[in-house]
Amino acid sequence: MSNKNYQELIKDRVFFGGADDVKEMMENENVDIVFDLRVKNYEVDPKINRVHSPIVDDKEEQAETLKRAIDHVVEAYQNDQKVYFHCGGGNTRAGTVAIGALIALNKAETIEEAEEMARSIRPTIKSNPDMKESLKKIFPNA
Repeated sequence: MSNKNYQELIKDRVFFGGADDVKEMMENENVDIVFDLRVKNYEVDPKINRVHSPIVDDKEEQAETLKRAIDHVVEAYQNDQKVYFHCGGGNTRAGTVAIGALIALNKAETIEEAEEMARSIRPTIKSNPDMKESLKKIFPNA
């Protein structure tokens, strides 16, 4: 069995990791849709159903772009699609979306619980204080 560089957030349905893992992930999981969370819009394989859903660094717009990315993942999941989302390395933006998706899908009740769950799946997740603040704006009761 190969040691995959991407992880499974929700069994057989939602996967996340880095940009370099898309090809291997598609070969193994054959997902329906890929969400690219990077700010820059890169050229990618046109055969992949990819949606550019950038999460910006600007504090003013970060919560809005983060919420949009989380909503994309949740909507695809609720429409019975297999989903992969990634940023560059799969640690900060993808990790934050993983945390938000766990809360939005009622898999976790608090940001801390969701972060712990996501880190147990992908230990390389990096906590970004600005993105954590954005999560608190999106999920004020979590």
